[in-house]
Amino acid sequence: MLTAGDMVISRNGAGYFDYSFGGTLGAAMLDTIRFLLLTRPLEEYRHESDKVPAYQLPYIQRFFWLMSISQRGIGWSFKADHSVPLVEPHHLTRKAFVTSRLRRIFIYYTLFEAIQLYIRCNPVFSSQAPLLSQGYFLGWLNVMAIPWRFYAGLNWIHSLLAMIAVGTTLHEPRSWPVPFGQLKDAYTIRRFWGRTWHQFSRYTLTLFGPHRRKRRPWDHALSSDPHGMERDPWIKSYIRLCNAFLCSAFMHTCGDVILQFKIWENMLPTTSSQKVIYPNVIGFSIPCFVLQPVGVLIEDVVMEVGRSIGLRKKGWMKMFGYLWVSLWISYSTHLWTQGMKNAILLAYPVSTDGGVKDGVTVIERVANRICGIDLAATIRSWFMR
Repeated sequence: MLTAGDMVISRNGAGYFDYSFGGTLGAAMLDTIRFLLLTRPLEEYRHESDKVPAYQLPYIQRFFWLMSISQRGIGWSFKADHSVPLVEPHHLTRKAFVTSRLRRIFIYYTLFEAIQLYIRCNPVFSSQAPLLSQGYFLGWLNVMAIPWRFYAGLNWIHSLLAMIAVGTTLHEPRSWPVPFGQLKDAYTIRRFWGRTWHQFSRYTLTLFGPHRRKRRPWDHALSSDPHGMERDPWIKSYIRLCNAFLCSAFMHTCGDVILQFKIWENMLPTTSSQKVIYPNVIGFSIPCFVLQPVGVLIEDVVMEVGRSIGLRKKGWMKMFGYLWVSLWISYSTHLWTQGMKNAILLAYPVSTDGGVKDGVTVIERVANRICGIDLAATIRSWFMR
């Protein structure tokens, strides 16, 4: 109920951030279902520092134990070994870790601002023109600008929090691995979503589906059972994958709902006799995510055919995989980013930047002060040619 109320009243006046906030509320609803209905965390979870089961702790200690559960399972018994990258060995000392995160903040904040500047200066983001209307290369940049901005933004914010947590000795460096995996692992769609993309919602999303055998980490007899490590049948794993992307679609649709409330607010009739037709934007996020299992099914079939005719994993096959993932993600993401852009323009029609009230970026200030260049005007002129 509280989350639903937040969707009605919570907006900050910037379309992209309102959408992200809606997605965060959606994730909170799924987490609520996870902890209240699908799991018994006091019995099924264990942190690596626990000496006794959490249900034996006093109430206050249980409360803080629950509040410390990592979304990605870092240090917890439910973390998938391959889903979260490890902190590099040469960054395990506090000084080296803080230095590396300062470097990451500089790199990713600069990238974040560069993408902000591109979106604000490109007229396609402040009009109803299709993102692909500027040709193949610019069209591809337009489609990927929003996901890249999320990628850069999450990286620099995560690095800042990691630097503070480790620098103040609140956490150890190994508790703060980078939020995204390596691009070299993304030669299949399954690996892109399972290893390269961030894993903050992985465990919550995979709970909605055929359940694995529950293993209580304090039950040594069960944890040593070799059958507990058996792989699921392919069909069961695929059904779980489909359910995970359906839940992801729901989570992102909560962002659609936030924008829809803003559209309704903008178009309230001024008189009782006035009839208003409200455009509907709820659901534009769904196609992108429900298509992902289709892509995984296609590549699974192709790989199985390849195995049956004797093909082995080689360098050229990985290169083909990278091309396949790039094309598929670009195509499916286009359905999402185009819908988001149009919805934000409906929700924030006064803004000339597609709903993102960025103001002047640090990059512009530096370019103007050092080189005397009006960077925004220069970039806009490129699109006017």
